[in-house]
Amino acid sequence: MAKEAIAQYSKFFFLASFLGITILSIYLIKSYIITIIGAILLSYIFYPMYTTIRKKIKNKKVSSLLTTILVVILIIVPLVFAANALINESVNFFYHTKDLNISSLEDKVSDYLDSDINIGSYISENLNKISLSIARSTSEFVVSLPKKILEIFVMLFLMFFLFLGGEDLVKKLKKHIPLRSKQKEELANKFSSIIYASVYGMIVTAFVQGAVGAIGYWIFGMESPILWGLVTVVVAILPFVGAALIWLPASIYMLISGETFNGLGLLFYGIFIISTIDNIIRPSIVGSKAKIHPALVLLGVLGGIELFGFLGIIIGPLVLSILTIFIELYLLEKTPNAEGEI
Repeated sequence: MAKEAIAQYSKFFFLASFLGITILSIYLIKSYIITIIGAILLSYIFYPMYTTIRKKIKNKKVSSLLTTILVVILIIVPLVFAANALINESVNFFYHTKDLNISSLEDKVSDYLDSDINIGSYISENLNKISLSIARSTSEFVVSLPKKILEIFVMLFLMFFLFLGGEDLVKKLKKHIPLRSKQKEELANKFSSIIYASVYGMIVTAFVQGAVGAIGYWIFGMESPILWGLVTVVVAILPFVGAALIWLPASIYMLISGETFNGLGLLFYGIFIISTIDNIIRPSIVGSKAKIHPALVLLGVLGGIELFGFLGIIIGPLVLSILTIFIELYLLEKTPNAEGEI
């Protein structure tokens, strides 16, 4: 009896200690959970690139380092290009609107409404609010810059080691997942197809929005339509704001400059064509590639972005897809002729 009591106590002590250490570990890394998930997803997405480099270069560490550097170039360079264009355009926008003569626009609105309206003060007041908002956001970004740099460093550091030992880690995880071999394979295939379909859908949608945007910019007289089409490709990937970061300020500037037709044209073109395409093409592409319903993709993307930010574009549909797999597996287990072999 004494030995059984000691064994029971040891088991309880182990479980309590394990639970306590797990909770403490989660608390320690909670600020970097999104960073860790990002590193896992990026290393998984770019793992084929690593294997290609690995065939040319026998040293695993050098191959991993080169792959990590290429990932930085592929992601950071377009972002820097888009950020530089947006910053320059923002400065020009506020510089031109500061002394802009909008008397012609006031006359048109007054004639239309049959009353005198002082639009100038309204626009000036709102531009000041926008300027303060941008200044506040810039200040917050500068303050948080050291933390963001640290998060990027942690992500790249994790990616380097995931390229090195990720394959062995995946094999160990698959080995210890308490599912049948066929179920494990199905889960792994769905996981892979959702990730690559989400990335493929995101890239294709961004390029389509950029091309459609460039056409609209040219039709409605926006300067450098090809340049801004390329910038639209980059910003279209951003959640919530997306391509509207380009066409909305441009249409507003045209309106307050007196270009009523071009301003309204670009505004409606942006709302109903450029930004609407995202909600049509992306779910369709991801749904067809990953073989899940487009409605689940759309709900997954929207909910994922709200919960995880940018990475929610991939994580959201992935979570809902895995849920459907588990439901299917559960229903299969409830059927009389369910397979019983491992």
